[in-house]
Amino acid sequence: MKKIAVILAGGTGGRLWPESTDIHPKQFRSFVSDLPMVLDTYNLICKHYDPADVFVITFKKYKKLLKSTIETLSDDNILLEPFGRNTAPAIALAQAMINHKYDDDDIITIFPSDHIINNKTEYLNAIDSSIQAALMTEGLVSVGIEPNFPNNQLGYIQYADNDIEENLHCLGVRKAKVFAEKPDIDTARRFIESGDFVWNTGIFSAKMKILKSEFNEHLPMLSGLIKKIEAKIGSEDFNENRSYVYKQINSVSIDNGLLEKTKKLYIVKSSFGWSDLGTWDEYFNLCDKDKHNNVLKGDVIALKTSNSLIKSTEKFIAVTDVDNLIVIESENAIFISTRGNSENVKDLIHFIRAKELNKMIK
Repeated sequence: MKKIAVILAGGTGGRLWPESTDIHPKQFRSFVSDLPMVLDTYNLICKHYDPADVFVITFKKYKKLLKSTIETLSDDNILLEPFGRNTAPAIALAQAMINHKYDDDDIITIFPSDHIINNKTEYLNAIDSSIQAALMTEGLVSVGIEPNFPNNQLGYIQYADNDIEENLHCLGVRKAKVFAEKPDIDTARRFIESGDFVWNTGIFSAKMKILKSEFNEHLPMLSGLIKKIEAKIGSEDFNENRSYVYKQINSVSIDNGLLEKTKKLYIVKSSFGWSDLGTWDEYFNLCDKDKHNNVLKGDVIALKTSNSLIKSTEKFIAVTDVDNLIVIESENAIFISTRGNSENVKDLIHFIRAKELNKMIK
């Protein structure tokens, strides 16, 4: 049995604008560590996998950026989407492009490229457990984090604590019951109080044949179009055909399209330090604070300021007499928000696009 890793490195990370942009999205930038996030992810996964079996899928326009970020990554291990269609098409395309290299019972594990991992040993142990469970259950096995606060920006998975074999139970494996995508804050509190929910990390393992059959069953239109792309692998017009077919694919996340629908979903309960770094509020939570509970990055002076995130890239920033504020300065723009509401930057992005001010988000 071979272990295969596919790292998802598409997307623009719009909720971390203005630092994350269409041209240079968050997965190719460094935030908490000194390395770009996708390189951090790749290096960690390669400690546990043969690099020959570690693939990165990204948008065609990011190929050069990916190669300069992960210099040791072979061209054979770079998989390209013509453009973005969300995570379900990206995963289906990645699998189709590597099918010929692997057997049906080999285990594929999907990894986001832009997560922050603290306890790396426990993280890798959880990945091992998901692989073992995928071998034993003929299911999709998601790595879940036991929640410690009501986060309304994450998906949750409810699990059953019975009806599982003892050897799987000892690995922390449970049968999934309900998949809940980004509940409101009161619902998130109820989930935590119930004690039988985990955060969905987006990491999951499955046999190649199981993942393929689940796509066939729950996303048949997507599966049919991906098969048309797969049939052209190795042909002279492969790239042209891939772009033509990909335009016909609807955008759908792997959560909505597959994980919410499947009857074969299991979870591995884990508790390693984890964040998907989706918003500036999450960035604030991850960073060390000064004595006034501020996070100050770059060329910044803050007087009579508390509970705030002030981050400078190029310009000097001076603030005084503010509380609970987020100020992010980048090459092209400045974003200001109250803490706790930074996810609303997505509304700003939509408004900027509507006003045809695209240069501000590139």
